[in-house]
Amino acid sequence: MNKTSTNLDIVKYIYNELEEPNKNKITIQSLIDDKTKSQIESLNGIKDCLDNFCLEPSEETINKIKAYSIQNRESEYFA
Repeated sequence: MNKTSTNLDIVKYIYNELEEPNKNKITIQSLIDDKTKSQIESLNGIKDCLDNFCLEPSEETINKIKAYSIQNRESEYFA
């Protein structure tokens, strides 16, 4: 990584949240600097893994949320 970009810039680049001028700088930098290109590819791989990672709450947790919601709704009617 050199002075023109940081790890945060590369993360923003991967998530398409970087301003256009900086995005262009990183694109060019990745073409001329193998280290930057490697970091982008590595972080893209991590992003892909995170995108495919999904947690689902247990049935018990869902039931607790529903019970809490019902309890709050009833207390609003009788307040």
